[in-house]
Amino acid sequence: MDRRKALKSISLSTGFVVSSSTFFSLLQSCTEKDKIEWIPQFFNKEEAIVISEISNIILPPDDLPGALDVDVPRFIDLLMKDVFDKDFTDKFMKGLKIFTSRFEIEYGSEFHESSQEEQQELVNKAFSASETETKNILTLISKKEAPADKKEKYYLYSFLVTLRDLTIKSYFTSEKIGEEVLSYDPIPGRQEGCVPVEDIGNVWAF
Repeated sequence: MDRRKALKSISLSTGFVVSSSTFFSLLQSCTEKDKIEWIPQFFNKEEAIVISEISNIILPPDDLPGALDVDVPRFIDLLMKDVFDKDFTDKFMKGLKIFTSRFEIEYGSEFHESSQEEQQELVNKAFSASETETKNILTLISKKEAPADKKEKYYLYSFLVTLRDLTIKSYFTSEKIGEEVLSYDPIPGRQEGCVPVEDIGNVWAF
């Protein structure tokens, strides 16, 4: 699937989850290793690098700007600081710590100091579940509390799926993408209620 077409057609409704096939179609080779040039307000520097690198794996630059080009990690940092409640951020941070610990055990180095190939490899592994397993994971993380026998899996995938969704949603709410990738009309005309879907074209920016 062409990433330009995929990005233009992704639903932006609250709580959406991108299918595994769409997610993998978005994965491209990483670009030059990211070094953050902004000061995190919620994450520490190492955590901010992890968020930046995973965001870059999800939405790297090609013929379109990537996540880093429109400051997606910085926006996620501010969302964590100013928007989400403590229960949400606590669950996210537990999953982040599990993810980085798993990486360190598997590769013998900290995520933010490792190669892009190793970083992408673990992210790919995390999302390489079968269709049945993917459904089981989504059912698991939809629970309000972590089951006693599946706490690590619960927090790990809550983090990964949340970060993936926040990356894509933050990307589409950026001014650059709203104006240059999505259809954008700052002065809309008349409302037309019955227009064939094929005539609509791109998803519209709001």
